[in-house]
Amino acid sequence: MFWLVDVFVLERRRLAMAAEQVRAGADASAVAPLLKSRPWSYPTQLLGAPLIILVLWLAIQDSRDLALLLIIGTLYAGLITLLDRLLMRRHRKAIAVASDDEDTGRLARTDSSIVEYSKSFFPVLALVVVLRSFLFEPYQIPSESMRPTLLVGDFLLVNKHSYGVRLPVAKTVLFPVDEPAHGDVMVFKPPHRENQNYIKRVMAKGGDHVRYDYQSRDFWVNGELVVRDRIEQRTERGRSISLYEETHGEHTYEIYQFDNSPTPNWPPLDMQVPEGHYFVVGDNRDNSLDSRFWQQQYGTSPFVDGRELQGKAVLRWMFWPSLFTVPSFSRFGLIH
Repeated sequence: MFWLVDVFVLERRRLAMAAEQVRAGADASAVAPLLKSRPWSYPTQLLGAPLIILVLWLAIQDSRDLALLLIIGTLYAGLITLLDRLLMRRHRKAIAVASDDEDTGRLARTDSSIVEYSKSFFPVLALVVVLRSFLFEPYQIPSESMRPTLLVGDFLLVNKHSYGVRLPVAKTVLFPVDEPAHGDVMVFKPPHRENQNYIKRVMAKGGDHVRYDYQSRDFWVNGELVVRDRIEQRTERGRSISLYEETHGEHTYEIYQFDNSPTPNWPPLDMQVPEGHYFVVGDNRDNSLDSRFWQQQYGTSPFVDGRELQGKAVLRWMFWPSLFTVPSFSRFGLIH
């Protein structure tokens, strides 16, 4: 807002005065100070820059939607570019045409820094918004809940249109494409943290009957046992872990399960998944907070609302666990 006032009120007034003086035949030395003088530029930048930094910091602290910030930034840069074209260009052009002095013409054609930055960033931001909202979005694995399929530091590509083309932020489906299938790995916003993205595997979808036994850790979907076969036993961090191969729907994948791990003394979970909702679990079955526990832990629905789907995880493209390590492409591959 400060920059808008500076550029499109104060500077426009100065350009209009300079244009009048040039048309009246004023000397270049009298016009140049008007083109150079920007008394409010530094105060407004001093006020505006910290304000933007504060907004970004609050957004990060509160885990607000990055898509919303990108859209706001794109609209802001686009608005400045449009206003410059509508309000400022004719004054600059009038000065450049009427003046015989080369330096005066050059000064008149020089954009203010905020206009120049906006013209440069607008097409880039617009492209990022389109790519991120409708095609593919990058995602970094933040926890161990999807081991061994996904590790902390994996960088993924999420297909944004697998489950329908949606308006960013508004969550409105413009063009339905497909629905999540059993075994899909998808990114979504959970019911207890609506401003944060989670990634889990779809165990049941709308209309399915799902049953989970907390003691045996078996799943039944529509009365059929989800079969898993133990293929390896290993020790990690002093704990015995079994590696299983599980098949659900058209997907075959590996899961972790702690041996001799204490389990909640709860009765089996037995419920019908509402239409338009999904029951999700992590592949690291004893180290994942998912649909099995949300209701007990947070008092929220155990299901993911279909309106909160962000897309289908389709590709691991880079592994970079920390800033102090070298990025690796050894884990590049499709996600099953």
